Amino acid sequence: MKKKNLFTAITAGTLALTISFTGLTNGQQNTASAESQTTSNNEVHKSTAITMVASSKATKISGKYKTTAALNMRTSAKTTSKVLLTAKKGAVVKASYKKKVNGTTWYKVSYNGKTGWMSSAYLKKYKKVSKVSNSATGSDIINAGRKYLGVPYVWGGTSPSGFDCSGFTQYAYKQAGQGSIPRNSRAQRAAAAYTSNPQVGDLIFFSANPGGDYITHVGLYAGNGQVLHAAGNKVQYQSIANGSYWGPRIISYGTFR
Repeated sequence: MKKKNLFTAITAGTLALTISFTGLTNGQQNTASAESQTTSNNEVHKSTAITMVASSKATKISGKYKTTAALNMRTSAKTTSKVLLTAKKGAVVKASYKKKVNGTTWYKVSYNGKTGWMSSAYLKKYKKVSKVSNSATGSDIINAGRKYLGVPYVWGGTSPSGFDCSGFTQYAYKQAGQGSIPRNSRAQRAAAAYTSNPQVGDLIFFSANPGGDYITHVGLYAGNGQVLHAAGNKVQYQSIANGSYWGPRIISYGTFR
């Protein structure tokens, strides 16, 4: 073979090999790219699945719950979220949803004009007090209570041998045939409906100091600017008029009518 023809053959062979290897490299790159994309898509799908498993869906519920301690209402179901308000122990909240996050059950609740999330660890199902009968009048309650005028005040007392304030109101309601009301003053406040127009036999709630908002005492509204209650050292009538000791300490009135 002549030199010129030999050189031409070698050049053509080299070019063919180059084209062949170049095509193979491109194919490998395309395959790697496809595998990379598939892997990426799989990772996205896995990530999405993990997220869906970790995020519990809220379940719709209905009911009232009472706080067993002072409890924060938060913007979302986690302890690091913003606090909307702090409900006092014994507050009754209305629940609409629940969900579990990282092993903790949360309730979406409404309270005091706001809606947020509270931990179920400090909530218990609220049992409504048996409905007070309307067969008797407020006067019947006062008449039942005044039978015990002069009975000594006894801390924790719930009988005619001695009454404390809420023990007296509870006993008077029961004796008047009005049904059962809770034992202590704050529980009575939570169970009764608010009223700005008290009637004879309704409850009056007081603070320890003028203008206070923490309930420490309860009595029966007796009409004519008076309260019938276990206070001081005995069951007695006292004034709630302006300028009296008790008047400035009134927080609110409650009724079971």
